[in-house]
Amino acid sequence: MPPQLRTLSSTRPATTQHLPAEPSSPQTPTPPHPALDARHFLFPLVEALNGRRPPRQLSATFGPDALTTVTRAATRTQTRLGRYRLCHVSPDAAELAGTLHMPTKVRAFAARVERRGSRWHCTEFHLLP
Repeated sequence: MPPQLRTLSSTRPATTQHLPAEPSSPQTPTPPHPALDARHFLFPLVEALNGRRPPRQLSATFGPDALTTVTRAATRTQTRLGRYRLCHVSPDAAELAGTLHMPTKVRAFAARVERRGSRWHCTEFHLLP
């Protein structure tokens, strides 16, 4: 007897009903929030780790704990940004993970970025040994 295929309830196409359009509200549309550009955080971070930028210049976009970690890790060695990944965990939060290539080793980093108002701020930054 050949196998019989059956359609699962979750795979059935949803039926759409044509509802009358709601009248447009007189409210003005809210502007969209700015998109997160990971390079906005990562390129200044690498410059601070290289010693080409004072870490205190990152205080506008990095939280106090994250800035402390960057300040401790800052050296005058050549550091390059490796691959990185950005994952949005909610509309107002994202996580970054990647690698930093230093002259003698490769170090991994992890960061959490949160939206506060209309700007993004790095609230957590961890540099793994």
